[in-house]
Amino acid sequence: MIKKILGLILLLMFLSVSVFGTVFSLNLTNKSNNNSNNPSVACTQVCTHLPIMLIDTNNQIISKDSKSEVRVKIVDYESGNSISTKPNFETEALINYRGNSSYSTFDKLQYRVKFYSNISTENTKNFPLFGMTSNSDWVLYGPFLDRSLIRNHLMFSLSRDLLEWAPDTRYFELYVDSEYQGVYLAIEPISVGEGRIDLNRFGLLSGETPYIIRRDRVGTENNVIHTYGEIMGFTSNELSIHYPGNDSLTTKQYDWIKKDVSRFEEVLYSDYFDNPNTGYAKYINVSSFVDYFILNEFAMITDSSELSTYLYKDLSGKLTFTVWDFNNGFNNYQWSDQSYQRYFNLDSNWFKRLIQDRTFVDRIVQRYEELRLNELSDLNLMNRIDEDVDYLGDAIQRNFEVWGYTFDQELLSKDNNGLNRDPKSYEEAVNMLKEVIILRLEYMDQTINQLYEYSIN
Repeated sequence: MIKKILGLILLLMFLSVSVFGTVFSLNLTNKSNNNSNNPSVACTQVCTHLPIMLIDTNNQIISKDSKSEVRVKIVDYESGNSISTKPNFETEALINYRGNSSYSTFDKLQYRVKFYSNISTENTKNFPLFGMTSNSDWVLYGPFLDRSLIRNHLMFSLSRDLLEWAPDTRYFELYVDSEYQGVYLAIEPISVGEGRIDLNRFGLLSGETPYIIRRDRVGTENNVIHTYGEIMGFTSNELSIHYPGNDSLTTKQYDWIKKDVSRFEEVLYSDYFDNPNTGYAKYINVSSFVDYFILNEFAMITDSSELSTYLYKDLSGKLTFTVWDFNNGFNNYQWSDQSYQRYFNLDSNWFKRLIQDRTFVDRIVQRYEELRLNELSDLNLMNRIDEDVDYLGDAIQRNFEVWGYTFDQELLSKDNNGLNRDPKSYEEAVNMLKEVIILRLEYMDQTINQLYEYSIN
């Protein structure tokens, strides 16, 4: 009996050490850093294995609608980082708040920052931020509603494995005016350039041009194009031209992009939409549409292809999807409980029509079954989550020393049974994410073939 009790005590001690080690251990092997200058860090304050960004506003007020001049420092060494360490990189920058619901309802704010060698002369300054491809333009996303800290990083990294292009991301810790802001995720914004979307930089005299378009809420974007789908009542919200930008978009280019998207939509909603030679497949990168559908269904994104939706097209290419914003994924939607036992794209823009084609459903089913063996396998996904937790290490504890009060708040609406959906600890937040992923994939395994019921051919 005594032996059994001693054995049970040893087992509990082992499990406690394992759990604590998983959540708070440091893991330096996953760091991406191209700097050869790598001093030994004597930490006079908090020392972290994550990179650090320090923003000095010089008493400037940061807002959403205008950009403020700030000073940015980056500390990113493999041996460890501290705010007392000499920065690898220092520059002028323009910064503003970003986001819609996150800006109005979250305490942890999101930023858009652009580096400059000289703001007054508008000379931008590229930098390989935290090991990503060198650029001057970055999004700084602070996980607040997502208390696992993982959703966006998980889904962006997974999307980069599947799509032709998706944003790269890196974790870091942020200080603004010497005040610690917690764990953030640096994200490549959807833009054109090296390491970003690779589009031809020049158009034709006819107005034909590479472009990026965005679908979002009515009245929120510039350069809105009212295309065939919207005019005829087949689509909702508004498409706008994201690239070329305001400073270079010509009237001819605007008209050509509008006609180009309308041409695809006219075919999509025609009687011959499913013709393999003259139908929708002539105008779109079908593989990207299939992967976009699967990624967003897997993540349970309620507004995919409705809001924060991006597509791009090169001169000689086809309309291609990329991804953006998974903060509300996996039943982390703020305003309502999202059942894992439903599909979210069946009535959404373009997909409502596409799944009426049996060939498109064939592509979805075959691709999903292929991904379940590898990228979307339970083992791969659980390992990715555990690796993120392990990499974040003791930064998790520092983050929730600032934002830990969120575990005591009701940020998410109650579920359909009236029960609280908010996690009460970081461990619970991670376990809730894992649980909904497993349940979601089990449901999709059992029902993916039911998508054929929507086919009309």
